Amino acid sequence: MATSSDALASLVVGDELTPEDAASIDARARLRLLQSLASRGSTEVAAFVIPAAFLWLYSRTATPTAPIWPLVLWWLAMMTFACTLLWIRSRLKREWAAYVEPGVQVPDDASLARWQRIFAVASATSGVLWGLLIFCSHDGASYEFRLFVYLVLCGVLASATTYLAPIPVVFWSFATPFFLSMLIALPWYLEDHWHYMIALVALYGMTVARHALAARKFVQQQLQQEHERHAMSVQIHRAKVLAENALAEKNWFFSAASHDLRQPLQALGFMLESARQRNHDDSVAAALADVQTCTRDLDMMFNDLLDLSRLEGGTLELRMQPVPLGMVLLDARRMFAPVAEQQGVALRVLLPREVDAAIQTDLSLMRQMVFNLVHNALRYTREGTVTLTCRRRNGAWRIQVWDTGIGIAADEVSKVFAAHYKAHDGGHAQAAGSARGRGLGLAVVARSAQRLNVQYGVHSRLGRGSCFWLQWPREVEVADSEFQASLMPIQDAEAAQVVAPVRATVLLLDAEEVRASDTARLLRGLGWQVRVAPSAAHALADLDQHGAPHAVLCAGQLADHGDAVSALERVLEYAPGVTGALLTNDAQLQRRAEDEGYLVFSLPLQPRELQVVLMRIGGGTALA
Repeated sequence: MATSSDALASLVVGDELTPEDAASIDARARLRLLQSLASRGSTEVAAFVIPAAFLWLYSRTATPTAPIWPLVLWWLAMMTFACTLLWIRSRLKREWAAYVEPGVQVPDDASLARWQRIFAVASATSGVLWGLLIFCSHDGASYEFRLFVYLVLCGVLASATTYLAPIPVVFWSFATPFFLSMLIALPWYLEDHWHYMIALVALYGMTVARHALAARKFVQQQLQQEHERHAMSVQIHRAKVLAENALAEKNWFFSAASHDLRQPLQALGFMLESARQRNHDDSVAAALADVQTCTRDLDMMFNDLLDLSRLEGGTLELRMQPVPLGMVLLDARRMFAPVAEQQGVALRVLLPREVDAAIQTDLSLMRQMVFNLVHNALRYTREGTVTLTCRRRNGAWRIQVWDTGIGIAADEVSKVFAAHYKAHDGGHAQAAGSARGRGLGLAVVARSAQRLNVQYGVHSRLGRGSCFWLQWPREVEVADSEFQASLMPIQDAEAAQVVAPVRATVLLLDAEEVRASDTARLLRGLGWQVRVAPSAAHALADLDQHGAPHAVLCAGQLADHGDAVSALERVLEYAPGVTGALLTNDAQLQRRAEDEGYLVFSLPLQPRELQVVLMRIGGGTALA
């Protein structure tokens, strides 16, 4: 994009066009004027019709002895000129065919000058031929006929001035011989009244000249405005490119920063979960719960930043698949039940009546939208209830999040989905944990809904609460669905269980030492024996030395830069019967792993989800 910006910047110097660009506009303007002349057929029509009318009228009004052959020759000359002019125009139109599409090719000055000379010569020839009418119709013509000739010539001059005036050289080539013939022939053509007529003809000539100058000035003003419009459009385009560059850089920064910050946050989550598992002091448990809540809020904020940057940058790839509605609602309850309990707010979830209700959508975006709406409702609800429902509305599925919070003022309802906009809370909003809202969550909801073609909105009454809703189109509903095992929900928080540790082994493939160390520490705190290998080759050597583990976890980054899915397949082929899972955020790797039937965990890992799944693999038992 920088190259495009530099190219556009080269067209403008300060607030002015460069000479090259201005010359291009002038050339196209001159070509349009010439094409306008070529498109008119009034000259040919006049050359065929008017001489015939004069010939007929002269034969009826002239004296019997008056010679008619000069007028016949003049008529033939006019018809020959008209035919020649038609041929010239058709030839020029063929030459101009290459310049029809704007921006394809610009005519050079030599070609424009040649075409203009052709029209100037044609105009001069036309002016001379029309002036010859006076000399060809003098002998034997009546006074009335001569007055009629002058009236017609004045009309022809006025008509020609209208479309010839924008090109001065063409206009004056026509008007000079035409008008001089009228002016010089007056004492001879109108012998008795030429004293009066010469003043009238001179006045008419000055009026025509003034009109021609005004028309030329108007064309020049139009050309100047075109220069200004083009300069403005170039500046707007340049500003647009610069803005797009800035947006891309901002999105890249947010994406990189969010990704980098999530790594230590993930490590913090692992250490907190490990500490919680080992802790037996109730006073410390409360503090750990508060820190975990804050960590979860920070994780959601980083997710919002990352999703918003991907949505605005157009880099988010949709993964459309059948998604059970009840699963998403239960996941939301599992995620936010501890937060609601800590705040003293009741979190209710009303599942759809159809147990198998499912829609075709992107699971990740759908979860993020629902989670953000629930998180937003809890943030602004001090007491009462937050209700998450899913019902049919006019045949379409609508998810609603009701709260009894502070509500939204009428003048702010239309702004709440804007990025970085935070509704005024009057000092009563209660943050979920310690993280306060920054106007990102609802912006992510809006961008995600637009990306999925999902309707969204909010109804609210200040002081009474709000209802945020998402509605999917009817056609996305699916009747029967098959879901990947890795997409099925971990049970909600109400059914969360304390899992008894088992003495089982997991082999972790991860070349990133910090992440591998943190993951291993967490798993060991859960009672697992952990062996770490940086690559598939090291993993095979570990299998030879220590035997097969109960599960293999493979991260997306390996020491030998090998393909993570292929590495996982290689290790599992060497140890048949062992369960494998992939840890990655790469959409293509996730899709490949799911197609192969492996479990997939997105980073950063959620310790509780990882714990429950691995305990199922290891055969752990749940303690109520």
